[in-house]
Amino acid sequence: MGAVQHLSLQASSARRSRWETVFLFLVGSLASTILLKIASIQYLELLYVVQLIVLAFAFYQARLRVYVYRRLLLLGIGYVVVAVFALLLAVTALRFTFYKPAEVTLLQEPVLITFSRVFELLIDAGMMLYLANFFRTRPDTARFTMRVYYWVGVASAAYSLVSYPLDRAHIVSLGAYGDLHRFRGFYNEGGPYGLYVITLVFVGWSLMRIGWESKRRIQVSLLLLVTTLVMSQSKAAFVALLTLLVLRSVFSRSLRQRAATISIALFLLLLLLQTFDLGSKIRLYKQAGEEYETASHLHAGDPNVVQGRIAGLFLVPRMIAAHPFTGVGWGNYGIVRNDPQYRGAAAWGEPDEPGLGVLGLAAEIGLPLLGVLFVYLVLPYFWLHRLHVPEHIANLALLQPVVHLFGAQLNLTYPWIVTAFALGLGFAAKYKSRVSEVTTEAVVA
Repeated sequence: MGAVQHLSLQASSARRSRWETVFLFLVGSLASTILLKIASIQYLELLYVVQLIVLAFAFYQARLRVYVYRRLLLLGIGYVVVAVFALLLAVTALRFTFYKPAEVTLLQEPVLITFSRVFELLIDAGMMLYLANFFRTRPDTARFTMRVYYWVGVASAAYSLVSYPLDRAHIVSLGAYGDLHRFRGFYNEGGPYGLYVITLVFVGWSLMRIGWESKRRIQVSLLLLVTTLVMSQSKAAFVALLTLLVLRSVFSRSLRQRAATISIALFLLLLLLQTFDLGSKIRLYKQAGEEYETASHLHAGDPNVVQGRIAGLFLVPRMIAAHPFTGVGWGNYGIVRNDPQYRGAAAWGEPDEPGLGVLGLAAEIGLPLLGVLFVYLVLPYFWLHRLHVPEHIANLALLQPVVHLFGAQLNLTYPWIVTAFALGLGFAAKYKSRVSEVTTEAVVA
C-alpha cells in the first residue's frame, strides 16, 4: 500500500495534458455502459482507435523507437498469436454451409466477421497494455482513472435506486428492467450489469486500501453497490462472486484471511440459495437447454427461448462435439446455428450470440485456441501473485477471467481496464526503483 501511495505523491508533480485528462476520464466513464455504441462498436472502442492514431504519430516522431516493458510485451505477443490463429481458423471454416439472414451486412460475412472480432480483441488488449504501462510509470493517472471508473459506476447504481419506485409504479422504466424490476444501471439488462458491479466493488475496496479514497465514503458507496448487485438478480454475477471468493481463499497467503473468505463464501451461498432459490434457477437453465428442441416450437415467437443463452446451451455443445479443435470460425455462430447437424429438430432461429462468455467461444475458435486465450487472461494475476503484490491489487487481475467465464463477452471494455489497473499498480509497487525499464518514448502529451 505504502509503495503505491508514495509513487502517487512522487508523480503528482507531473502535470497531465488536457488530452490525457480527457482521454482517461472517458476511459473510466464510458466503461459504465455498453448502450453508447454505433452498430456493435462501443464509443470507448472508437476512442481507442483515436488514441492509437495519436500513439502512432508519437511513435513516428520518436524515430520508430519505443521501449516496452518485457512482461507487457509478452502479453501483447500472446494476443497477436491468438488473433493470427483465429483468422487462419476462420479461413478453414469457409468449408461450412452458412445460413445467413436475407439482409446480411458486410461485417456478417465469413472471415470478415472474424476480422472484426480480432480487431476488437487487439484494440482492447493493446489499450489495456498501454494503460497498464501508463499507470505503472504515472500512478497519479491510475488514481484519477480508478476514481472516475468507480464513482461513475456508483452513479449508475444510484440511478437504479432512484428510478426503482418509478418503475414499480409503472410511471417510467429507467434504471430497472422489465417485469422483474431488476436494477440495470446504465446497461440494457440486469445480468451483464451485475458482473460489472462486482468489478466496482473490488476497485472501490482497492481505492480504500491504497488510501486514495476515504474509508467512510467507500463504505457507504459499497453498501449501495451491494444492494444494487442483489437487485440486479444476476445469477451469473452471484456465481462469479462465489468463484472469486473461493479463488481468493485458495491463493490467500494468510490462513486467517483464507478461513474468513471461505466463511463469507459459504454464508453468501446459503443466503442466495434461500433468498433467490439460485439452485432451482440454474437447474431451470439446464433443463431448458435439454428441452430446447420442443420448447423452440412451443415458443417460436419468444426470442428468450429460441435465441440467446438457452439456445446456446443446446447448440454450443453440439458445435464443440462436431469441431472440437477448429471450431466453426470466430463470429460464425449466428450464421451456422441453423445447420441441421446443430439445430436438430429445433425451430429456425435468427442469427444471434450464444451469450455464454468465453465458453461460447469454444464453439467458434476451438478448445486448443480457447485454452491459449484463457492462459493469457489469467497470466496477469499469477504474475502479480508471485511478485507478492498486495492482494487488493492482485485480485483486480482475477476479475477479468472470471467475469468472461460467467458470461461477459470478450469485447466488453471494462474487464480490460480493470486488468490495466492491476498491472499498472502492481508493477509500479514492485519495480518503483527500476527507472531504466520505464517506457516513456511512446507516451504522448
